[in-house]
Amino acid sequence: MISCSGEVSDIPAGSKRSAEELSLSERKILSALASLGGKATLGEISNTVNFKGPVQLMNALNWLKAKGYVRVDEKMLRFYALKEQGAREKLPERVLLETISSGDISIEEAASKLSDRRLIGVGVGWLRRKGWADLTEDKKLHLTDSGRKALSMPGEDELLLDSMLRGEVEENVGNAAVLKDLLSRRDYIRLIERMVREVSMLPKGEEAVRAGLSLEEDLAQLTPELLKSGKWRGFRLRPYDMSAPVPAMAGARLHPVARTIRQISGVFAEMGFSEIEDAYVQNTFWDMDALFTPQDHPARDMQDTFYLSSPAEIKPEAAVARRVREAHETGGRTGSSGWRYCWSASEARKTLLRTHTTVATIRYLASHRKPPVKVFSVGRIFRREAMDSTHLSEFYQIEGVLMEKGASMDMLCSVLREFYRKMGLSEIRLRPGYFPYTEPSMEVDVLYNGKWIEMGGSGIFRPEVLRPLGIRHPVLAWGLGLERLVMLRNGLTDVRDLYISDISALKKMPSV
Repeated sequence: MISCSGEVSDIPAGSKRSAEELSLSERKILSALASLGGKATLGEISNTVNFKGPVQLMNALNWLKAKGYVRVDEKMLRFYALKEQGAREKLPERVLLETISSGDISIEEAASKLSDRRLIGVGVGWLRRKGWADLTEDKKLHLTDSGRKALSMPGEDELLLDSMLRGEVEENVGNAAVLKDLLSRRDYIRLIERMVREVSMLPKGEEAVRAGLSLEEDLAQLTPELLKSGKWRGFRLRPYDMSAPVPAMAGARLHPVARTIRQISGVFAEMGFSEIEDAYVQNTFWDMDALFTPQDHPARDMQDTFYLSSPAEIKPEAAVARRVREAHETGGRTGSSGWRYCWSASEARKTLLRTHTTVATIRYLASHRKPPVKVFSVGRIFRREAMDSTHLSEFYQIEGVLMEKGASMDMLCSVLREFYRKMGLSEIRLRPGYFPYTEPSMEVDVLYNGKWIEMGGSGIFRPEVLRPLGIRHPVLAWGLGLERLVMLRNGLTDVRDLYISDISALKKMPSV
């Protein structure tokens, strides 16, 4: 390429065009880097170039990095400062060293010389660690040769502390070990970490600088106002770079938990079920007693259940409470002998955060005693679980009941298989299980990656649950885990990943 002076130029033809496509902010940074020798910290660039703020600088710098003009290296620097700036007391071992300079002294006598007697252990320990003193057979502190030298020569740690009176001290290879010891002593210094970004010019940036960088204001977008006024003629129009990288756009989407809840509601609606809701705060009567859970059951313990202090009690309806009490104590008119204990009305009035959504369905059945009844709910429940990869203290349960004349286990099996088939899981296993309020009962498993995963429980409500509520027909019931279903559908292994605010991870999950 021939330049205007007639000399042969080694600047590639595209470099000039490429430089023209840079924004004014990008050109200012390249120009500043060139004046600073091709490498500078972010602070040095900021002092050289006049930007409106750090956001404008970082935006332009990130674009230059993405386009291949510069490289940005990040480095964490460690600085140390006195905990109380300006305060610099003698170290305990220095006080002890000066104390024993006139002769051996017992530890008790040395302790009396310190402003805080609790520091004697620290002071003696550091005296011996630094080799300034040792203990005689009669437990007296004795000055060593190193200690005598130290009387007129401050230690490295003391020199560093003195330096911090004038300002922060940066960690380096030479002082790292001493600073680490000082930091371990807690009362003297504090650590300050700062991220330093160093920007280096790449060959593409050097070519753009050699091609010439105009620092005149340019125009990147024409507006109707500029066109009408004619002011656009006074600006340099910046050409568009059609090959410039742009960030990938992620469309709006539902959270995987919310999306699965919506799909579950649609599936049950297709199967003829209606959705119901109930409150989080319940009394133990509806949450446990009405479900024939004995009052000494382990699930009622404080370590398993969130009990409330306000409101402390909610009284159940007297007539229903009386019939439930009979079922617990003697079996009542259920044909059972009950649990054979004295049922406590005060225990049944306690309030808690519901431990399952079955409380919603049993309350619904109490006021809808005639078949057919087909309802479901998807709601939060609360249990005092230790959080780990498979357990949370607050999670969702998929609950449903079906009451019909002649309802059977075959019908329950069909409902569960159809539900999971519609949710995309066709390999289902139903096996015998035990629950306090259903008999017979089944565990529900699904096959995933060659392993059977437990999803929840199901069964037919016992007469001890139904008869006190005035229900005479069989009721099929199930309680299934939502989070585990969401994990299987999204390939997750840790349930906690569902509730962390990792936007990048959520963007990678399916949108439908």
